[in-house]
Amino acid sequence: MENKNLKFLFTEYTGDRDTRAKAAKSIINNAIPTILRSNPRARKGIEAVERIVDPPPVPLPDVATSDRGRITIVVGDVIQMAAILHANGMKLPPRRRPRIAILNMASPLRPGGGVLTGAGSQEESICRRTTLYPSLREEFYRLPEIGGVYTPAVLVFRLDDGNDPAKLDDKKEWFFVDVVTAAMLRLPDVEGEGDAARYARDADREAATRKMTAVMRMLKAKGVDKVVLGAWGCGAYGNPVGEIARAWRRVLLGRVDEDGVQKERGKGKGTADESECWREMEVVFAIKDKKMTVAFTRAFGSKLLEYGLPGPYDMEE
Repeated sequence: MENKNLKFLFTEYTGDRDTRAKAAKSIINNAIPTILRSNPRARKGIEAVERIVDPPPVPLPDVATSDRGRITIVVGDVIQMAAILHANGMKLPPRRRPRIAILNMASPLRPGGGVLTGAGSQEESICRRTTLYPSLREEFYRLPEIGGVYTPAVLVFRLDDGNDPAKLDDKKEWFFVDVVTAAMLRLPDVEGEGDAARYARDADREAATRKMTAVMRMLKAKGVDKVVLGAWGCGAYGNPVGEIARAWRRVLLGRVDEDGVQKERGKGKGTADESECWREMEVVFAIKDKKMTVAFTRAFGSKLLEYGLPGPYDMEE
């Protein structure tokens, strides 16, 4: 992260669930419609939303580029990491400013998950802080097993998710991101505990990898330059964090064995090969749980750990 002057102290909402539900309903039913009436770009983003099923590979461009992607792992919040990327991009001339996206780690069944009932996971937090919720139409659900919903030009109007969730930021701090809404496996069979936890079925490991590949294909097809991802499906959905971290590495960098050691690229089903990769895209993993963050650094190898947290990992080795 280049912007050393832009720092955020993320505050999570600590009130009771009923109060949070009331605030979420106020934001969704009152604040967001008011914002949309006065912001044509945000309205157009909602109108342009797409449900994408099993997106096809996106080949490398005919003309090679010298740009090299980077992976960074941070202990942080997805919206605030996107804000830092946005602030860095605003230093550039308009035509060179990056297109930024985030992954909404979503419920496969309900638009916004439990946002209207006061739930507090990542998806609900995003829906309380952006114009994403109106784009998640009932007709899009159940979400695709492989694929998701792509919403461009989602307006972020709250950086924080603190104890006054109905308070909006100053308009000078508002910015736009694209959002991929997609669901990971829910409560797969797992063997072992803690750091030793593994998927019990190879099919689940393959499915997780295919889901991640689909997300990256959507991002690439839409011309995204920088994306904020996370520990997708860990926590309440019960996916082992080590498995998820290694799956992300397989998709982004090539195959890895169970110890996180990289193998030959492009020889496994569901992994990127030399005709499909993401070398030009900057990836940030924003993970609020410090233990999960450590698991990700282990999966991506000691080169990342040399830089501490956060630290860069060059996508081309």
